[in-house]
Amino acid sequence: MLKFLLFTLLIYNVQCIPKRYKNYSLIRGIPVNEAHLRFFNNLSALYNVNYWRLPGLVHRPIEFIIAPTNREDFVRTADKAGVYYSTLIEDVQKALDMQTVKSYIRRNMESFDWRSFFRLQDIYAWLWDLETQYPEVMQVKTIGKSVEKRDILAVKIEHKTGRTTPRPKVIVEGGIHAREWISQAFVTYFLYQILTAVQSNSTLRVIAETYQWHFVPVMNPDGYDYTHNADRMHRKNMNHVDLNRNFGLAFGTVGVSRKKSSETYCGPHAFSEPESKAMADFVLANSRDLMFYLAFHAYGQYMILPYTHMKGHSENYDDVHEMGLKAASHIAGRYGTQYEVGTAYDTVGYMTSGVSGCWVKKSFNVPYVVTFELRDQGQHGFALPPKQILPTCKETMDGLISLLTHKTDKLKDPVLPKTGSGDIIYINHVILKFILIKLFI
Repeated sequence: MLKFLLFTLLIYNVQCIPKRYKNYSLIRGIPVNEAHLRFFNNLSALYNVNYWRLPGLVHRPIEFIIAPTNREDFVRTADKAGVYYSTLIEDVQKALDMQTVKSYIRRNMESFDWRSFFRLQDIYAWLWDLETQYPEVMQVKTIGKSVEKRDILAVKIEHKTGRTTPRPKVIVEGGIHAREWISQAFVTYFLYQILTAVQSNSTLRVIAETYQWHFVPVMNPDGYDYTHNADRMHRKNMNHVDLNRNFGLAFGTVGVSRKKSSETYCGPHAFSEPESKAMADFVLANSRDLMFYLAFHAYGQYMILPYTHMKGHSENYDDVHEMGLKAASHIAGRYGTQYEVGTAYDTVGYMTSGVSGCWVKKSFNVPYVVTFELRDQGQHGFALPPKQILPTCKETMDGLISLLTHKTDKLKDPVLPKTGSGDIIYINHVILKFILIKLFI
């Protein structure tokens, strides 16, 4: 019995020791031909590298971290193959250690800022305190449970203006990939700007009052917590599924893996995961009048438009692309940060399937769906320094104000659906969608 207890304690302690990336190197590769591209695609099998930016098309940058035990062999093989590469960070752990994590002091709102990162429990505590401070404007609720039974929280914000007509809705998704800390940070900033917009400039106030807002700041709470306590580079949920490959559009068809060890493992079937299913149910419940679905990731500085599983452009792509280009120019106007706008194939150089925003657009005919890949372009990647958090938030808000202003003038007096039979038809339409989703879940 004593031996069993000692063994159990040993296993527990090993599991609790955070993984370190001391002397791991962040490498950038640029494939200039198909042979080079094949070389970079094989690195995971050869050296168990952790891709930070996946291989895509020729001439598109690739970033990955490699263990010091494999570095020498990689250099020798790469030089022999004649591929182009450079070292961006010599010691990844040193860069990660610079990402300061601050604690939030309950009911001390000033202790939550965007100059450091925050843990899951601090983000949640801050949200609950905000709800207490703004009870007539903001509501926090649980929309589901994660694999490890943590709450997935959603925030609704609706400013009281005396308006009686239904408002178009915006859903904001953050933190679907655990290691993309700037995503969770930005969505909390975005939420706070909308919440306090009545004290802000007139344009932001108009935007805040025009829409009904829904934020899910940390869609993958288990994974985010795990990046703080065990492995900073963890991407997936705790079933080892990439949640942004687990949605029900073109599921498992392109740009995914069926191997559980892969970073892009899509899961056994669409909506197999409690987190993606909770989000799907949440979107369904708010699908009426849903105008914008905005998802935030890192990194690369892209605005990615549907559809990620196609090379071509469809539906209202041209309209949203034009809006995106204007938003990109506003982002650049503050610090000069450059964004690309287009489909996944146009921007990152590869296609993928089972993506949340694409499923939302196709399932509910949502007109404006944009996935943001925030700072930077790979110089720091997931090790983005805390001094860049606030600049990232400010410039992204500039772009969003442009994006959301594009339609506000047309929404001052929206046309309501007819009452009576029209409402019954709409309700039946929602019920039908609900039944179809449940069948495929």
